Amino acid sequence: MKIIITGSLGNVAQPLAKELISEGHHITVISSNESKKAEIEKLGARAAIGSIADPDFLIRTFEGADAAFLMTPPSMGEEHIVEQTINAGKNYAEAVKRTSIKKRSC
Repeated sequence: MKIIITGSLGNVAQPLAKELISEGHHITVISSNESKKAEIEKLGARAAIGSIADPDFLIRTFEGADAAFLMTPPSMGEEHIVEQTINAGKNYAEAVKRTSIKKRSC
């Protein structure tokens, strides 16, 4: 199964990615930090570097995936955190709607 994981290499996403990879799934990990790319790939996952604030990036990344584990970062900046979190959720919803993802965990 092709699965997208948000949360980069955090406390939830990294163990989840390792477990799913060990089960034979094809994992793509989304990170906004280019410096995480090599570490993500070292796990055996594909790195998708971009912003969850960019719906076009999410749509491109979600294309062809079977499932997604979606979460918002614990810190999306100092200002307008509620608005930014709501917008991230809307971006996720739009990307799921416009791609073939049928299974998701939010």
